[in-house]
Amino acid sequence: GLNGVSPDGRWLGIFRPFSTSLSIYRLPGFEPIAKLSRPTYFRDFQFSPVGDEVAITSDRTGVEFWSTATWARTGSLTNFIRLLYTPDAHALWLQNDQRDPGLYDARTLEPLLLLPTGMLPLALSENGQRVAVSVDAQRLQLWDLAELRLRLRELGLDWAVNQ
Repeated sequence: GLNGVSPDGRWLGIFRPFSTSLSIYRLPGFEPIAKLSRPTYFRDFQFSPVGDEVAITSDRTGVEFWSTATWARTGSLTNFIRLLYTPDAHALWLQNDQRDPGLYDARTLEPLLLLPTGMLPLALSENGQRVAVSVDAQRLQLWDLAELRLRLRELGLDWAVNQ
């Protein structure tokens, strides 16, 4: 199956491809804690940087957020199919069906940096300084975000994240 550990090392999530449930275990003892179920197949999941929630994505139902305190569903984003948390959780890299992928403010969902058509955020470095971007599903680019922001700032286009 596919798995992931929360950044704080408390939780392990495991699901099988084409599964509709995510099994959660408490670490380090591998104690079963919860089984999060959905009506459609999972695409992916990711724990928030502080481990207080898990985001589960699906091509059909979007992104669902679940609390790690109660294991209850706390919200959803129906217009997106993939999510990457920034290390400080103040912004989210979101992807939908090739429309408006980019960096969004986590509280307001206002776009901070929209990517051009054909570009999709795939992965974020642990420190949030680099993002891997797919270009037309044919090439991979690795962007240095500090350098990108410097160039955008010179053009008056830099973004600010609400803290």
